[in-house]
Amino acid sequence: MSSINLREITNKFHEGLGPTRRLQKLASSWQPGEVYTFDHLYREVSPSSAQTLSLVLGELTRRGVLEKLVRVESPFTKGGIKDFASVSDVPERIYDWHSGQEIEVRPDNLRVLFKVRLAE
Repeated sequence: MSSINLREITNKFHEGLGPTRRLQKLASSWQPGEVYTFDHLYREVSPSSAQTLSLVLGELTRRGVLEKLVRVESPFTKGGIKDFASVSDVPERIYDWHSGQEIEVRPDNLRVLFKVRLAE
């Protein structure tokens, strides 16, 4: 993942050198298929704001480095049930294989994730 020009991306959103270096360090060890939450990335990168990190992640998603997923999680175990490309793809009800029952999907059962795809 070292070929990503993160400085160009972070400069676009007026992000400082510290967060850029921390993001570059994190991205240098990314492997395809790894999945990160926004909260994890925010803690690791320590950006100037959550909004700025959202913009940077949006740009990385647009460039195909990351893929944004919406995961339905079990309300009983918090384990993942199924991933979807967008919120609009999430059904109203889904079988929760963790609990062995069908559940109504509620907003608190959804988590936005970023999956590493490939180098820019």
